[in-house]
Amino acid sequence: MRRSARTEGMLVEAIGLIWAAFSSTTGETALLNDESAAILEILELGPAHTERVCATLSDDSGMPMESLTAVVEESWPRLVDAGLVRELRDASANRS
Repeated sequence: MRRSARTEGMLVEAIGLIWAAFSSTTGETALLNDESAAILEILELGPAHTERVCATLSDDSGMPMESLTAVVEESWPRLVDAGLVRELRDASANRS
């Protein structure tokens, strides 16, 4: 189960119909769609598993959680590559 957090020093701003996010990790700015910006907004509250991110998006949008899972899963690699999100090790996964 993926658990992710926003990177430190990250900034997100709306620019017209898109979002710009600056990563202090990479020193670069990435352009984001609404879904990626919403994920970063949720992670602003603290690290979260994919399921919690999808549940929060579902509550906010009224869309079924199942339809959001694919959108969120597809967003993780781009957010990580842009230095905006980091994947955390889930301590419970290491327990026997």
